[in-house]
Amino acid sequence: MSFSVTVDVDGPAGLACRPGGPWDGRLTSRSEHEYVWRGLERVLGVLERFGARATFYVPGTTVEQDPAVFREIAAAGHEIGHHGYRHLPTHELDETGERDELERGIDALARIGVAPRGYRSPGWELTPTTLDLLPRLGFAWDSSLMGDERPYRVGGLVELPVHWRLDDVPYFMRHADPRDVLRIWTAEHDRAEGHLTFTIHPEVTGRGLWMVLLEGLLDHAGPVASHGDACAAVP
Repeated sequence: MSFSVTVDVDGPAGLACRPGGPWDGRLTSRSEHEYVWRGLERVLGVLERFGARATFYVPGTTVEQDPAVFREIAAAGHEIGHHGYRHLPTHELDETGERDELERGIDALARIGVAPRGYRSPGWELTPTTLDLLPRLGFAWDSSLMGDERPYRVGGLVELPVHWRLDDVPYFMRHADPRDVLRIWTAEHDRAEGHLTFTIHPEVTGRGLWMVLLEGLLDHAGPVASHGDACAAVP
């Protein structure tokens, strides 16, 4: 059994999928997302300590905020995937809007020397239009759907499935103890077949006690595969 740690580096762009849209004047809500930079620093430190590689899914606008950080992430051997441009809810866009978000995100990543092969839809919502556009724009895999616990093929892509129970945000929103979440995640790892995808957000797992979630998972589970490695292993 292999697994991937994936890091959604949304930053303030993540507010686009919340009621009220990207900016409604609430400074506290925005500041929670601005913690992404401190949290990212801490997450990267843990990955380095364990010698682990991760896949970072990043919106184009977040890349543009600090391109040097993401150049360093790529240079350290981590993988960077596409996560929209403005983190807009994909299912609320028409075909022109979807293509624009994809192309602008590709351009933002190209400016830091990354040609993304993997995509993750903002909010894990995508449409038949998305699945049609991605292969034509050079993508090899998606990581937004939940149709199996094992990687599978959908259209011209490999799907590396996700699930809310393997994402830190739902537990954080319920004020769960991260040590309880760690017990769930390690049990999921031990029972899984094929490849398993865990998703963290630096503004969540990068805070205080929540660091035990990433540290404990890496200590328990051992070697980590990038999503590109997992994609290549799917027959």
